[in-house]
Amino acid sequence: MDYMGLLIFLGVMVVLSLLLISLNSLLGPKTPESMEDYPYECGVPLYDISAQSTFHQGYYLLGLLLLLFDIEAAFLFPWTVVYKHLGIFGFIEMFLFVLILTYGLLYAWRKGALDWQFEEEEYID
Repeated sequence: MDYMGLLIFLGVMVVLSLLLISLNSLLGPKTPESMEDYPYECGVPLYDISAQSTFHQGYYLLGLLLLLFDIEAAFLFPWTVVYKHLGIFGFIEMFLFVLILTYGLLYAWRKGALDWQFEEEEYID
């Protein structure tokens, strides 16, 4: 009897999922699209599908910068929750953390890592 609510919830989930799947098969489009199986990645249609193709170095740098600032956000959210308990020491530590990351952003900006002006000949194979 302790798990009756869980069993009812599971039953409602199964019924609802079967209902939605059946509605999709009844009301959904019946004709397949001509480009349905065509590979499409990040807004750029693929013309040559090979494992030997190379990416511009800017994409790797952008990925590293994105990772850096995602980690910053992952540290800032818990800090905001316990901010009152940390006091001035916690504020100074987080200020230094953000200052170091801001310096990294300014360094990447000055080096031109955020400029996406590519020459035309880079795209010609």
